[in-house]
Amino acid sequence: MICATLYKKKNQICAFEISGHAGYAPAGEDIVCAAVTILALNTVNAIEAFTDIPFQAQADEKKGGYLKVTFPIEGMQDEKVQLLLQTLALGLSDIETEYQKYMTLNIEEV
Repeated sequence: MICATLYKKKNQICAFEISGHAGYAPAGEDIVCAAVTILALNTVNAIEAFTDIPFQAQADEKKGGYLKVTFPIEGMQDEKVQLLLQTLALGLSDIETEYQKYMTLNIEEV
């Protein structure tokens, strides 16, 4: 199962973490894993391409299935960053609704 967590501080997303594998289908055919991966990577790529806000990313490239991205205070205050992160949250929420057995989305206040 994929576990996605959005971390919020003062109602602003300050980090997200995604781990696990959906197990919906065999590797290379798993549409749930593919959808979550595309959403997460596109969000990171868009923030990098369209803003000047630095961020830290940790990924397990050997095993795969793990990504954590954290933003500094200015990232929490940047409207573009927050819009892109809210778009990620919307997409992950929609996937969770459709594929509840394969993904869970948690929101934690920090």
